[in-house]
Amino acid sequence: MHRRILSLVLCAFALMACGGGDVTTPPPLTVFAASSLRDVLSEIASEWTRQGGVTPQLRFEASSTLARQLRDGATADVFVSAAPEWVDVVQPLARHDWLSNTLVLVVRADAPDVALDSLASLAVAGEQVPAGAYARAALQHRGVALPTRTINGANVRAVLAIVSQGGAQAGIVYATDAAIDSTVRISQTFPATSHPRIVYSSALLRENGRAFFDALQSPWAIAIARRHGFVVLP
Repeated sequence: MHRRILSLVLCAFALMACGGGDVTTPPPLTVFAASSLRDVLSEIASEWTRQGGVTPQLRFEASSTLARQLRDGATADVFVSAAPEWVDVVQPLARHDWLSNTLVLVVRADAPDVALDSLASLAVAGEQVPAGAYARAALQHRGVALPTRTINGANVRAVLAIVSQGGAQAGIVYATDAAIDSTVRISQTFPATSHPRIVYSSALLRENGRAFFDALQSPWAIAIARRHGFVVLP
């Protein structure tokens, strides 16, 4: 009996050595996404993996930076931008306007409210970064110029860190960013009419990412996004 079992095991190994037992390794899945999506997409990716999907390699940066990297030859399967115009740059196979957000002014949690037209310093994302473009439009709508001491962050999370660490009196970020840092609080909210509509667009860049691209629109992914404070677009 033992000899028979040993023979079967040896046969199995022989088959594997000849290719009969090869297991195809799925190709890696790469997702580029706006910095403000770090928490929500990380949770969605974890759930996707739990359901049996390939663990995505996530890269977060300003949408403008990621779009330029993709245009210059970087490879990704899915790109989620904080502004639709940066999706246009990468010429996707498919796209979907996915989420929205709210623009807010934050100060440190222990600081008093501030007036926009008398700020000593302000942190905003760069003007090509979607959050920075929305911020400048909102200020212009209010007739407020950027203060002399304006600190430009590479992305919206950098702006949040500047305010959190006391580097600026206030900063303009998304409401979902403000919610993750207990050292800051929302001083005021900008009306949606004061700036272009905030739209996170997902883009399919390679067929390898289609299942994950579709999953972003699934009920369980939408539920996660809502729990993080995002507005789901119809």
